[in-house]
Amino acid sequence: MIRDRVDNFALTMAVILPIDLLVVYFTAYFLVPKYLLKQRLLEFGVYFSISVFIFLVMEQAAYYYIVNPEIYKMPRMTPFWYFPSFFNIFLGTYSFVFLFSGVRLFRGWLKDKQHQLELEQQNLQSELRLLRSQINPHFIFNTLNNIDSLIYSDQDRASDAIVGLSEIMRYMLYESNTEWVALEKEVYFLESMIELIRLRLKDPDYIQFNFDGDASGLMIPPMLLVPFVENAYKHGRKQGESPGIIINLNITDTAYQFEVINQYDPNYTGEKDSLGGIGLANVERRLELIFPGEHDFYINNAPPNFQIYIEVPARTLQLEAPIGETISSALPHPLSQLSPSPSRGWTP
Repeated sequence: MIRDRVDNFALTMAVILPIDLLVVYFTAYFLVPKYLLKQRLLEFGVYFSISVFIFLVMEQAAYYYIVNPEIYKMPRMTPFWYFPSFFNIFLGTYSFVFLFSGVRLFRGWLKDKQHQLELEQQNLQSELRLLRSQINPHFIFNTLNNIDSLIYSDQDRASDAIVGLSEIMRYMLYESNTEWVALEKEVYFLESMIELIRLRLKDPDYIQFNFDGDASGLMIPPMLLVPFVENAYKHGRKQGESPGIIINLNITDTAYQFEVINQYDPNYTGEKDSLGGIGLANVERRLELIFPGEHDFYINNAPPNFQIYIEVPARTLQLEAPIGETISSALPHPLSQLSPSPSRGWTP
């Protein structure tokens, strides 16, 4: 008896299952992507209704002429167009259709969402690369101006400055072309830039760089701090009571605090160069992209001083190579012989 039931069920599935599979795949793989996902709702409704009618008639015919009389030996008690039979077939068949189509729609939604997130990420990365590429030429332009002023006045110092610039360009070309760099390298680069700026100052102590903390194993977006120093030198006073430009970098376990204070003349009305402002605008935008809602950034313009302060969370990432293999802060700075080394020690 049980075997007969199993055999009858297997025969029934052999007849009905091909129709059910055809219904599922036609709806989920043809109607849904071709009309529903493309917002062609009217066409989807028309073709779906037609397909429902056709498939219900096919399955009703299978039950009416094959399954019931031939497999189960049941006499025909109702007419072919008996509505409850069609309703039961619709519930049994299209429950699977709706379930399968819903799963497919959900998977498609996840795929589209992932694609959208990847596009947004690519756009952000492209914007960050563009911002970084705008910073580099700006710095090179200003540095070349510094060296140009030394060529006729002090050729030895100009030659040494070119050597220092080559170190900086090596860093910019080969080591800063990533999203993150070792904080030690960035600090070394910042020191190199400060040494180059000192070459144009009568008093090398006019720039004071205070560095407090341990940069080992920490990371930072490349070229993030440079524009602040550029801005302080370019728009600040070049002489006067020392220190005229104060640069403070404080590193803790949780944050980097960077502050630049420079003196300036509020009555100065000279024209700024056409590149002025690119660096600061870029840094502010990069902070918003890299540290959304996690950074502090403010400017205090209280004559005769101009103060910029940023604070970003500390980041620790695994380095691809030891710091000493590329730039070692333990070695003498290549420009240190040109001017006194900055005193170290955090002074608020």
